[in-house]
Amino acid sequence: MEMRIGAHVSTSGSLHDSVHRAVAIGAECAQIFVGAPQRWAVAHYSDEDVTEYLRLANAYGIGPNVVHSLYLVNLASPDPEQRERSVMALIDQMDWCERLGVLGLVVHVGSGKGVVPHDEALAFVVEGIEQMLSQTRDSCFLIENTAGMGSSIGSDFRDIGTIISRLGFDQRIRVCLDTAHTFEAGHDISTKDGLDAVIEEFDQYIGLDRLTAIHANDSKSPFGSKLDRHQNIGAGYLGEDAFGWFMTHPAVQELPFFLEVPGVAGRGPDRENVDTLRRLAGRQPSTIGLGSSSMVDGGDETADSRR
Repeated sequence: MEMRIGAHVSTSGSLHDSVHRAVAIGAECAQIFVGAPQRWAVAHYSDEDVTEYLRLANAYGIGPNVVHSLYLVNLASPDPEQRERSVMALIDQMDWCERLGVLGLVVHVGSGKGVVPHDEALAFVVEGIEQMLSQTRDSCFLIENTAGMGSSIGSDFRDIGTIISRLGFDQRIRVCLDTAHTFEAGHDISTKDGLDAVIEEFDQYIGLDRLTAIHANDSKSPFGSKLDRHQNIGAGYLGEDAFGWFMTHPAVQELPFFLEVPGVAGRGPDRENVDTLRRLAGRQPSTIGLGSSSMVDGGDETADSRR
């Protein structure tokens, strides 16, 4: 598979509207929320909506796609009830991944909130993922690396590798690498040599065969800040040169990229950011959706882009 460049888009209105929004900004693949990301409520979509989503995604060639999990999920929580609710929510969302035929579910696995010791928090995460895997089918579970705010799990590649190892190297466990989080956590991808070293470290502790998707975001906060703040491509502390090296690195040439940026107009990922990534990857501007009547407004929810 060749590199695909896309973005998080809103499902406001209906699931299938998200495909129109992806087309409108020239995206080749899309990330969506299934249900409201800041509520525990189980998502409900009609069979007709699901069928139309599948039809449109196929018709426009939008994919591979992913679902981003709820923000409330915390498999490392000191509260057993929250851990259980998190597992149940993940099972439901993984089932939606199956129905929608997407690549998998992107998840922030959680934080011990400064209360649970690190090793115990890791054990909670492993237990929760194991329970979820036992009750779901084929979709991938993509652990997203974090910026390291508070005591979040996932800013250290060794922690992600430990989780994968303790789960018996289950092939459904994959990784979504966020460029802003990587930089903010103290992995310097702002130089060519730094990027090579970070990719080597990722391969050492996790394995490049587990790298399945990229969140493409510039960083609004400086290197090593541990502050999760996204910026438009080229307008942050990473800058265009860093994305040029990243987009042309051999390790990512067959992966889907999903923008989670504020956008030029502050309404989420847009054609300008899509085309900037394409240019830095050595590709021509997107022609997807040009001249179409597809809706342009990103809606009222866009993953992480308004941080």
